[in-house]
Amino acid sequence: MVRVALLVAALVSVSARIQEPRLADRAETAVARSGVSGGRLGILIYSTQAGAPVYDRDSKKVLRLASNTKLLTTACALSKLGPGYRFRTNLAWGEGSGDLHVFGAGDPLIGGRLYGDDPTRLFRDAAARLKEAGPKEFTGNLVVHPGIFDDVALNPVWVEERYDQNAWWCAPVGGLSFNDNCVDLLYEAGPNPGDPAKITLRPETKYVTIVNRSTTVLGNPTAPFGFVRAEGSNRITVNGELKAGTRQRVAWIAIKDPARYFGTVLRETLQAEGIRVAGEVVVAPGLRLEGRHTELLLAEHSLEEAVGPCNTVSQNLYAEMFLKLLGFRFRGAGTTAAGIEVVQEFLRSEVGVTDVEMVDGSGLARENRASPDSLVKVLTYMRNHRAGKSFVGSLSVAGATGTLKERMASTGGRLRAKTGTIAGVSSLSGYAETPDGDTLIFSILANGWTHGAPRDLQDALGELMTK
Repeated sequence: MVRVALLVAALVSVSARIQEPRLADRAETAVARSGVSGGRLGILIYSTQAGAPVYDRDSKKVLRLASNTKLLTTACALSKLGPGYRFRTNLAWGEGSGDLHVFGAGDPLIGGRLYGDDPTRLFRDAAARLKEAGPKEFTGNLVVHPGIFDDVALNPVWVEERYDQNAWWCAPVGGLSFNDNCVDLLYEAGPNPGDPAKITLRPETKYVTIVNRSTTVLGNPTAPFGFVRAEGSNRITVNGELKAGTRQRVAWIAIKDPARYFGTVLRETLQAEGIRVAGEVVVAPGLRLEGRHTELLLAEHSLEEAVGPCNTVSQNLYAEMFLKLLGFRFRGAGTTAAGIEVVQEFLRSEVGVTDVEMVDGSGLARENRASPDSLVKVLTYMRNHRAGKSFVGSLSVAGATGTLKERMASTGGRLRAKTGTIAGVSSLSGYAETPDGDTLIFSILANGWTHGAPRDLQDALGELMTK
């Protein structure tokens, strides 16, 4: 039996050695044919079966990452907190039923994402439990406590780079966040030409004001249809033309002041469910309620549930919330800077990576950097980690899910990866399964190219790795 085992091991080793140069040659050919040039390109493909690189092209170059930064943030969060970490958001009230309090836990999933696009489902469920547990009227205010995080809603670098603060991918960050800190605007053509487009809010709330200046037209629109939220407000203007017959579509517009948004919709929902809060929505810094009081669970989710959409659909808000949560839990400060300290320490002490530069947790800022070699080390570490199943499972499946749904369908689900795209940056890092059972761990980073299409090169290499 020992002799057979040794023979099998030898054959596997020989197979790996035979395959490696063949894949390396094909990878080099793919790079040459892609025509990607004029910038910086770094690639590393590592064979877990051979325990060695299969293809290396400037893998030590430190390059901009875009959303591949999320791999660093989520790896650290899963490693240090565990997939089963629970976000518990609580209601609380003292004797006399004056104020009703909400204490944030940094949960990114309160909203419609897991609940059939029904943002207030959790609030209605809490209202039903509240009716059973206690008062149906509060004479004071609805006091929201988002203080688990600081009050910096947008990374200053995002503001400097003038990112679109209306966009869902630039939503503000808060310790109490609701519906991805966006309002869903369902829109369709009006019933007749000349009518404004029909706009429906989800959730229905008075927190935002809609000014509808759009028009339904018979022919092709000449003025682009869209939504603009006035800076520093929650006043959303609908502009442009929409072709008659346009069926319902959805746009996600980021709001201002997540905690107040959370509190306003919660108060409106409680009112609709028969629980009155007489006062206003008040934002308070405290993290606990002194004296005798009653607590009721509003919502609970696991870190594993939240990491999935963060990596699969590349939800920036979630990554930023994880980063501040790490800062709060391990540095006592729910700030971006504290979270980066935690991630950097994790990378240095546990993974052995020292070349990472971080500005945020999501990669929206341009100056997040690392080498392909370091990303492969992180991916290798997490594949063997006790949280590895959750980490690997959070990545998009080529041809099937998330940001890779329309890419590399020919890989037959054997490639999982994280994409990354901002101006002048294109990245793809993850895992590919070969037909002979090897797992290839790879990172492909392109910066500042002037010719060719890095995404096409990534797809070509992805298909090569799974053949």
